[in-house]
Amino acid sequence: MSGRRPRLPGRLLLRIYLVGLAQLLLIAFAFTLARRYVNEGGPRPHFYERNAAYFVSEWARFRDQPEELQGALDRAGQQLRLRVTMRAVDGRLLASNLPRPREPLSAEELQQLETDRMESSPEPPHTIVVGIPEKGPLEAYALMETPPPPGPPPDLWIMLAVVLGCTAITSIVFARSLAVPLQQLAAAARALGSGNLGARTGVRRRDELGQVAEAFDEMAERVTYLLRSQKELLANVSHELRTPLARIRVALDLANEGSAELARESLGDIAEDLGELERLISDVLTAARLDLATEQTPGATPPLRREHVEAQSLLDKAATRFRSARPEHRLDVRVEGALPALEADPVLLRRAFDNLLDNAGKYSEPHTTVRLLARPLDNGLQVEVRDEGIGIDANDLPHLFTPFFRSDRSRARKTGGVGLGLALARRIVIAHGGTLTLESQPGQGTTARVILPAAPPAGQAAEQANVARHLS
Repeated sequence: MSGRRPRLPGRLLLRIYLVGLAQLLLIAFAFTLARRYVNEGGPRPHFYERNAAYFVSEWARFRDQPEELQGALDRAGQQLRLRVTMRAVDGRLLASNLPRPREPLSAEELQQLETDRMESSPEPPHTIVVGIPEKGPLEAYALMETPPPPGPPPDLWIMLAVVLGCTAITSIVFARSLAVPLQQLAAAARALGSGNLGARTGVRRRDELGQVAEAFDEMAERVTYLLRSQKELLANVSHELRTPLARIRVALDLANEGSAELARESLGDIAEDLGELERLISDVLTAARLDLATEQTPGATPPLRREHVEAQSLLDKAATRFRSARPEHRLDVRVEGALPALEADPVLLRRAFDNLLDNAGKYSEPHTTVRLLARPLDNGLQVEVRDEGIGIDANDLPHLFTPFFRSDRSRARKTGGVGLGLALARRIVIAHGGTLTLESQPGQGTTARVILPAAPPAGQAAEQANVARHLS
């Protein structure tokens, strides 16, 4: 990844800025509606309407005291910002706190006021007319103008510019906080796609972007590991194929140049090398076959060819093959009780037990004991393979079921194999609905534990077979 500073994308900044601006406009619109409601149709005008009669009744007491009445109106103008003109019914001015008192009412307006005793005008300036007294013949009236709503502040444009500037700054900061990790993620994806397996995002955050970057880095680690495993597979398979092929060629050359007796002596070595090649190719093909079935690839070969298998017979044959292949080890077989029958693929399950026993012999010293223990479970079978070998380091234990992984590479190279034995055994056991676990400590040997489900009762098995045949 380059060390250049990520460039802020204009589209992202523009979108964030427009979103922020739209939110401000919505807030301003809501504030304007609220202000209009308060000033025109809300509680502010109604406050004066509800209290107008009280104000006028208090002022009416001073109708015969012009100075007191004028003082009361002046105080109302100063404290409540009310502009009031009081006149007698004949139009004579009683008092006013306006520079130019309001004009008298017309005869029609006086007649209407005689009936209603209070009139209000919704149009600005908002005026309330109250008759005096509240009951009886109309003697006087008061024209009251409520104070106008406050106008916009004089520095409104400055405030608006500050708000827009703050919105732009916060939008840039927010956009950069999003853009930088996204650009790092895009750069890492391009680098990984171009073949740079060491490309990582380098993003360390605790939000959703950090989770995406962490997931990408984990994916990159996995892809890198798989690609390196494939390269190691090619190297290991090439090595394992080269060695027996070279021995076969040497044996054939010797047989071709020598006598028939020498040729017959070479047949045993050739057969052994061919068996090693066959076992290696079979492991690779079986692993690929199970992978295809697991991924549900269209046209994949069905992974299991199930049939009724006696567990005791399966283990006896596995023990016989181990004793024949590794006579330098002692095999202790212990069976507790009658073992249940299994509904399994005998070829694959035999391969799984052979791999476990072969690993036990491969990683333990000659003349040590390998133990094969089996006992029935409720609706199942448990098989354990124990050795007295070198054991497994705790750091390597979680990776042993990973294809092509070998805990001790130098020893694995000496003993052969490409790291498929345990991975293949586990896939076979899982395909049969079972589990395979390992327990080990360095220098104290290893225990491989297999748990498999027992075959269903005969009636249930027949019913399942009929259903499968019908579906097929």
